Amino acid sequence: MKSVNAPKWAAVVILLCAVTIGSWLGKLGAQQMQAGGAAVTITSGTVTVQQSTAANLKVDLSGTAANATAIKVDGSAVTQPASLASLPALAAGTAKIGVTYPYTSCGTTAYTAALQAAPTASTAIASATTCLLMLNLSNTSAGALTITVSDNAGTPVNFLNAVTLNAGETRTYAFAPGGAKFTSGIKMQASGSGITYTAEGLQ
Repeated sequence: MKSVNAPKWAAVVILLCAVTIGSWLGKLGAQQMQAGGAAVTITSGTVTVQQSTAANLKVDLSGTAANATAIKVDGSAVTQPASLASLPALAAGTAKIGVTYPYTSCGTTAYTAALQAAPTASTAIASATTCLLMLNLSNTSAGALTITVSDNAGTPVNFLNAVTLNAGETRTYAFAPGGAKFTSGIKMQASGSGITYTAEGLQ
C-alpha cells in the first residue's frame, strides 16, 4: 500500500536542505568579505564600496596606477595630503593676520607718524596719497602758534589754514572710517617751534 504523504516529506527535506546550504553560503560570503586578506585589481569601470566602519577602509596607491589622480578618498579621521599651491595666496604687504583696516579709497599700507615736532617750513610729512584717519596736534610752547595742513598736490588744498593753537592746547582730528584723502601726500607747516603731532592713515 502506497503512502500518500511521501511527496510532502520529500518537499520538506528539499526545503530544509536549501535553507541549510543557503545559510552556509551566506556565512562563507560574509567571512570572505570581512577577512580583507585578498587583493582586488580593477582595470576599468566604477566601483562603489559600502562599509559600516570607514576606519577599516584603506586605499593603497603604492603600485602603478594609470589614473590615480581620479581616485578620491573621503575620510574625516584621516589626514589628507594637500598642496599649498592649491590654497588661496596671501597678497604680499596687504594681508595681515588679526589686523582689520577700515574701508578706504586708498591702499592698505599703514602710514604712521610717531610723536615728533611739526616742521616750521612747508614740508611733506607723507609723500604718497594718504587717507588720514587721525591727526593729533599739541602746542607745547608758552605762546600761541599757528598750524597749516594741506595735501601735497601741485596746487595744494588746505585742510587747516593757519589755525591757532594756544599755549598748552591739544587737538585731535578723527576722521570717518574711510579717512580724509590727501592727494600725493600731506604737507604741514607750523609758525614756530613748539607744536608736536602724531598721525595715522592708510596709503
